[in-house]
Amino acid sequence: MKKLLLVLAIFSVGIITAEAQRGPRGGQMSPEKRAEMRTPEKRAELMTNRLAEKLDLSEDQKKEVYNIQLENATKNQVEMEARREEMQAKREEMQAKQKEQQSKIEAVLTPEQISTWKELRNEDKEKMKNFRDARNNPDREKFQQRRRGVKGSKGNK
Repeated sequence: MKKLLLVLAIFSVGIITAEAQRGPRGGQMSPEKRAEMRTPEKRAELMTNRLAEKLDLSEDQKKEVYNIQLENATKNQVEMEARREEMQAKREEMQAKQKEQQSKIEAVLTPEQISTWKELRNEDKEKMKNFRDARNNPDREKFQQRRRGVKGSKGNK
């Protein structure tokens, strides 16, 4: 019995140590690090320093690599901002289309039907919000199984 407890204790310490060394899950950066990485200059500097350390670059090589990294980081920054603006424009366009559709539907419905329809939309919004928020989603495991291709009890008949 004592040996079993000793083995379990050693095993537990090993797992805890391994988890502690992994750091934040999912490759998440701390907010400070993320804010630091926002400027192209800082990204270029960090990438250059990492290469300089691993490849033992001379000062001239470091300057050239920094300039290349800075040029690339600046281009990427511009492209990312353009994509962000494009996505915002698409989002606004979709919202305008949705409002237009809703006003057309409301023109067809009676006042009683409109109130029922709005309640249904609110219920759907709440369901979707809960579905997206895995922490509050009671069907979280079912959703994850579906994504992995595992069928639930209904699918096994």
